[in-house]
Amino acid sequence: DKEVDQLNSGEKGMIIVNQTPFYGESGGQVGDKGEIISGEFKFDVSDVQKKLGDLFVHYGKVKSGSVKLNQNVEMKINVSRRDNIRAYHSATHLLHESLRRVLGEHVTQKGSLVEPERLRFDFSHMKPVSSEEINKIETYVNSMVEKKSEVKTRLMTPKEAVENGALALFGEKYGEEVRVLSMGNEESKYFSTELCGGTHVRNTEDIGKFKIISQSSIAAGVRRVEALRDKQLEGYLKNKEKLSGLSAQKDEELINELSEKIIKFGKKPNLDNQDQKGLIKDLSRQLELLSVKSILDDKSKNIIKDETINGVKIRLQKVYDLPSKDLRKLVDKGKKELNEGIVVVFASKDEKVGLAVGVTEKLTNKYDAVKFAKLGSEIIGGKGGGGRKDFAQAGGQDKSKI
Repeated sequence: DKEVDQLNSGEKGMIIVNQTPFYGESGGQVGDKGEIISGEFKFDVSDVQKKLGDLFVHYGKVKSGSVKLNQNVEMKINVSRRDNIRAYHSATHLLHESLRRVLGEHVTQKGSLVEPERLRFDFSHMKPVSSEEINKIETYVNSMVEKKSEVKTRLMTPKEAVENGALALFGEKYGEEVRVLSMGNEESKYFSTELCGGTHVRNTEDIGKFKIISQSSIAAGVRRVEALRDKQLEGYLKNKEKLSGLSAQKDEELINELSEKIIKFGKKPNLDNQDQKGLIKDLSRQLELLSVKSILDDKSKNIIKDETINGVKIRLQKVYDLPSKDLRKLVDKGKKELNEGIVVVFASKDEKVGLAVGVTEKLTNKYDAVKFAKLGSEIIGGKGGGGRKDFAQAGGQDKSKI
């Protein structure tokens, strides 16, 4: 970057003027956008930053004409954008006080971002905020909005401000004189009083309906909430309702599909659960049990061979189209039926092979299920295997080697 005497059409640059209505980014509030114009000259301001204390730098691009040093210009901020930012900044103050009242006075601001589309607020708190607590916080904020009280701005020394109960906001640097923002009517007292150099609404009514839409942990002992207000909140809720409708439609289609498959097995679908998600889970489980039973009842898919080797009863079993997660049950069943012996079960589905080995308790001093599983895994194109002496599992890829 270098200092120039003139900016011409199409050039990006920075403009500094002797006075400006634009707000420079600070205290979590983003900078204003707008235009700088003079005759044919038009400069789109995309950002404003504060440098060296009180130096406001306007970043942007020349759309038409040119401008020279010492030329008079007209400054126009994007008013609707500024109004949204002001409302979100005031909402941040109400949110801060509400958090302290609901969660406790240990809550202090650790950071914030105030934009025209949303607000983000970071604060000290050791655990997630419960749904009940969020409802209480939102109720506090919205009750102050509904009271339609005037926002008061006063200039004081930092000491006077603290004596008046003001909270200093994170990231702000304060001089000999500070702005004190008070808002929210509560029994002839202000609900919130804070030091702040940002832009704010004139009346809490201008904030509109407020709602927290997310919370997360960003560091040890630091929580983050994001919130929306007014028109952005309306749009968010409408979109959420639309997506919820689409989701419900898809859920209904899945419920019908699962029910049809269960009926094909000659059974009646269990439709007792009133919750759609819960019903899908129940039907999926019912279908899975029926499917496994069908496979195990089919002698062409469930092949069992019992024999005795060196005086030890062995059950060798292979099952087609069965997921590996069902192997444990088959091993336990086999061990129970043999009473004393070794059970080896292979299951294959979707080009994957699962192997499980069970050794009854009295034989574990002679035989190790883990060793059998590792050997079997090598044969079917797998690696390793793990478990205990009485039960072990492994996997592979080559079902032709079973």
